Amino acid sequence: MSLVTTSRGGVPYPSYVAPMISSRQGVLVTGGQFTQHYHVQTSVVNKAPIDILTDAVATSALHDSGASFDKPKCHPRTRVKILEDIMRWILGEEAGKQIMWLYGAAGCGKSAIAQSIVESCIERGVLLASFFFNRSDSTRNHAGPLVATLAYQLYCCFPETEVQTEILSAIKKDSLIFKKTLQQQFAALIIQPLRTYFSKVQSTQHHVPFLIIIDGLDECTDRTAQKAILTALADSVRIADFRIPIFVVSRPEHDIKLSFSSKYLKDIHTPLSLDLEDGSDADSDIRLYLFDRFAEIKDDFDNRTTGRKLVQDWPGDQVIETLARKASGQFIYAAIIVRYVESTRHRPDHRLDIVLNLRPVNGDHPFAELDSLYTMILESALNIEKVLSVLTLNSMHFPRMCFSVIEKLLSYDEGEVETLFFDMGALVQIDRPRNPSYDLEPSPTYLRILHASFFEYLFDAARSKQFHIDEEYGFIRYVIPTFQYLVSCCSSSFDPDSDEGAPIHCFGLNAYKFRWCTIDPEIRDAVFSFPLKEFLGPHTGTYIYRRLIDYFVSPFMELLEIIALKDSSWSYIRDHQLRVIRPSLMQQVEGYFNNDTLALILVLFYHLGSHRFVPGLNHPPFHERFVVTLPFNLIPSRDEDDGDILHLFHIWIMPEYRDNIETVARRYHPYHDYVRELLRDPDHSNKCAVGPKVHEKAALVCFKALANGMVPVPTFPCRKNDAIATVTDDAYPKLIFNASIDGGQWHFENAGEFECDDEELYFLLLGYVIFLLPRCGRSDVLIAACEEYRAPNINQPPDDPFQPQDSPFPPEEFFLPDDLFPVRRRLLDEEINNYLARVSSTS
Repeated sequence: MSLVTTSRGGVPYPSYVAPMISSRQGVLVTGGQFTQHYHVQTSVVNKAPIDILTDAVATSALHDSGASFDKPKCHPRTRVKILEDIMRWILGEEAGKQIMWLYGAAGCGKSAIAQSIVESCIERGVLLASFFFNRSDSTRNHAGPLVATLAYQLYCCFPETEVQTEILSAIKKDSLIFKKTLQQQFAALIIQPLRTYFSKVQSTQHHVPFLIIIDGLDECTDRTAQKAILTALADSVRIADFRIPIFVVSRPEHDIKLSFSSKYLKDIHTPLSLDLEDGSDADSDIRLYLFDRFAEIKDDFDNRTTGRKLVQDWPGDQVIETLARKASGQFIYAAIIVRYVESTRHRPDHRLDIVLNLRPVNGDHPFAELDSLYTMILESALNIEKVLSVLTLNSMHFPRMCFSVIEKLLSYDEGEVETLFFDMGALVQIDRPRNPSYDLEPSPTYLRILHASFFEYLFDAARSKQFHIDEEYGFIRYVIPTFQYLVSCCSSSFDPDSDEGAPIHCFGLNAYKFRWCTIDPEIRDAVFSFPLKEFLGPHTGTYIYRRLIDYFVSPFMELLEIIALKDSSWSYIRDHQLRVIRPSLMQQVEGYFNNDTLALILVLFYHLGSHRFVPGLNHPPFHERFVVTLPFNLIPSRDEDDGDILHLFHIWIMPEYRDNIETVARRYHPYHDYVRELLRDPDHSNKCAVGPKVHEKAALVCFKALANGMVPVPTFPCRKNDAIATVTDDAYPKLIFNASIDGGQWHFENAGEFECDDEELYFLLLGYVIFLLPRCGRSDVLIAACEEYRAPNINQPPDDPFQPQDSPFPPEEFFLPDDLFPVRRRLLDEEINNYLARVSSTS
């Protein structure tokens, strides 16, 4: 095969030429001269034109070929909208271009749609010719028989008409017509016969069109021939003076996409993407397909078995939903499962359990066919090592990492990542999301994986073999490049929440895995030399600093601890980096002394869990992941930029390990442990000491919450009760002592995730003030708050005739019961009296 570049109207285009000179044609080359013997051609000349035509046909490429017994087609009631859209275009019911290109990922159901369109056209009397490429069939994986096969079907569609006469006449005039360029073949055997026929048919504007369908163009193994086919189709449309719809179906391979986007084809085709189709429609169609097919499998099995039948609702809605989700819009996944489960030599429920990993594989693997597809596509990659590196990064990070960041991270050339995936359009899509914020600059480019099951294949070494990606530890090889990348980001413009910050998330999500890995000297050196001071410095006192604490500093400190625990001789790495970061953290602490709410956060963090009056708050679903320092109700600003730069509101909890095995014990994260250690260090500057002044600020926040109506306090003071005079606290089931965390911590299980209801908040505020007052120094503002709280009128009911008419207190029904938490109320009265007595003696 060869590609000859010719031109039409000054526009060059490729022309596919079948081999004219080959050893089979009797070519003898001697001394720079060649002689060609035409004994093969002579036999062709002696044949009748119809025999030449039928000999050139690829019968297995026909839509009704007997070579395939189970042609894919759309399941009833699925793909309804897209099939209707295509049929309207074929019938000319909507204005459209003459070529339609339907494209989509491998296994999304393109060929099934093409076959269904063929059957719909036949039912409606639409005449057509089709060619179904198949790369594994040597008779139809090349362009050689394409036009002959289409011309044969055209010949059959118009018996005893000018069409047949024109086709046979063209072959008789040139018995080697099928060795000519595709343009010449299309013009002589398709366009001219139809032109002659339609010119003699009355009302040509209303005749039913003749349709050409070419399915699986990407399965033509010669990419040059793919381009030549499309060029020949475009040329045919241009020279035709009548409408001839051409329906092309393929994967969005790079060369095919380039051809359709060229100026020669761009304006005469309509693209139709299955990958961009409404995902909910595809998912619904797959659910319907699975539901119907499993129902058939169940009926067939129950009718033939003499043993235990399947349960009535097998396999259940949840299983179908799970399978539909994993199919990610690709019908091949669902079809493979159905073919595997419907085996008549096995119980369907047992086979489905294997698919769901509920039963070990015994014999053939359920996804062997899918694995072959994935393997074949990966084998087409030009540089598989780099492709797997990009896929590894995409498997570890969410949200996605854009191409420009990957290229910087892996030291690839600009634009190289997109080039790596040119030939993998069947599995991935180059995604450029539209975003108004990118109007002034190019939008970032991402890799979109079209098959949700693709990563399952890559993570399973038995299935992917040489293409295996280590799901757990594959990230290790990218730690040093990540540090090098972040060093280049030491500037005030760096934002960890932007696309450029993606590697930080990748590191943060995987750093804990070093606990089970060998840490090479190169990684230890990279950790030791990472410039923490320079990296954090530009963001001191900003919201970005807090994000860096979340996404990088915390996992980095966890890695420091892991390194020190693996070998005590490596502890110098941890000690060095902690000395580096200490001044930066202490500088941030100072900001907590200038704001009352931040002071409360700091004080409660400092004492967190150490006493029943200052418990850590958690919500039961998250009790093993984190606790919070105080109720969200007490924080005026609910947004991220609330000044809590050191992230002392959320305290992360992590497992304790013994010999690298997780135990039931839990502990606070190394980062929070270190901050508390800094605050308790007697050697640090007095201006950062958590002393009486900051306790006073914290207590005032609590008094304000009790006095300003945030909490509907009881209307009457707590009456003296000798029965509780010696009781240390009210019994409250939500307050528990958790012995499994940090050797024992007090926790409070509140109803909401972060906020407390009125009763919970009142209980906690009472405890906070009881705990804080003994640790406060003299403060005129705090003295006034104490005296106001215990003043007689503060506990008078709102309807008391002696209460002022302009009282700030709400109606009586707003208040909590008078007998609520009598012990804590008594203790608070005692602590207020003790505080006032103590500070009055020092005045």
